[in-house]
Amino acid sequence: MKGQTEIIVFILLFLIGVSLFMASIIWSRSILDRNTDVMTLNTAESFMNKLDDKIDNIIRFGGKDSLNYNLDATIEIKEIDEIIEIKTPLDVALYDEWVNLKENGSIIRERMEGNLFRIQLYYPGTPYDVDLFTEGPRIATPTTVLVEKISSDEPGKIRIKVTFQ
Repeated sequence: MKGQTEIIVFILLFLIGVSLFMASIIWSRSILDRNTDVMTLNTAESFMNKLDDKIDNIIRFGGKDSLNYNLDATIEIKEIDEIIEIKTPLDVALYDEWVNLKENGSIIRERMEGNLFRIQLYYPGTPYDVDLFTEGPRIATPTTVLVEKISSDEPGKIRIKVTFQ
């Protein structure tokens, strides 16, 4: 009888240990997923700030420059509205209304639509009249974004070509 009690105790302790281990895996998985989403959000915000800085330098000094795109999310140029937008599904708590992150000649704003995170960069016309366009695909998940200033026939208009590579 004593040998049977040791086996039963061993099995019970083993089952309790496996249950605790599985519970910790499930609990930590949701935390890791949230941390990944927060990291993606921060990376998207950082990318838009760097892209805005590069475009601002190109507006002032001309030429072209590139920027690595380290996101697994689509980026789009909306030529009609002249907006650059990143969209990706995230599980974070953000406003469902547009929130401006930066307003300094350009505007960077973000919002959540359900579980879809959207961040946009655009130039409202002051102090520069910027025309954003592309000759390649309008929507992509590139590794590099190339930005260059193109001469314009319209006085006061600054044409910025954005290419996804």
